Amino acid sequence: MQKKISIIVSFLFSCLIYGQNGKVIKVKDGDTIVVLDENNKQHTIRIADVDCPEKGQPFGTKAKEFTSKEVFGKHVEIDKKNIDKYGRVVGYVIYDEKNLSFELLKEGYAWHYKYYSKDIEMAKLEEFAKENKKGLWVGKKPINPYKWRKGIRK
Repeated sequence: MQKKISIIVSFLFSCLIYGQNGKVIKVKDGDTIVVLDENNKQHTIRIADVDCPEKGQPFGTKAKEFTSKEVFGKHVEIDKKNIDKYGRVVGYVIYDEKNLSFELLKEGYAWHYKYYSKDIEMAKLEEFAKENKKGLWVGKKPINPYKWRKGIRK
């Protein structure tokens, strides 16, 4: 009986983790949103494989505005990749038959997070944005958000 209960609890927990579809009710920054599921539970989602400029960093506000324009108020599907050290679901945000990670890269509002992703298509989208001087790539030497967070700003 105990084993059966354990299996049921594990199944329900996995449904909660993997089934984080819902309406976007908040955009915290360019790469973090809050989704409200059908049970009125909020889930913070870190958009997978990209790193957007930070608040206060050049293009940080533009990245947040782009994400808001794309998904705020919309129903999205989350294709979960993992859970980060802050307990957030890291996943691909799918909406209107688009992947938000791809859209952010294509429009130049994010870096491809190569440390976590070896996706060739994402690397090509970042390169496309660089070559076409889209978004943050209009600057001569945009600073990667990782370095910005560490205080390396030159």
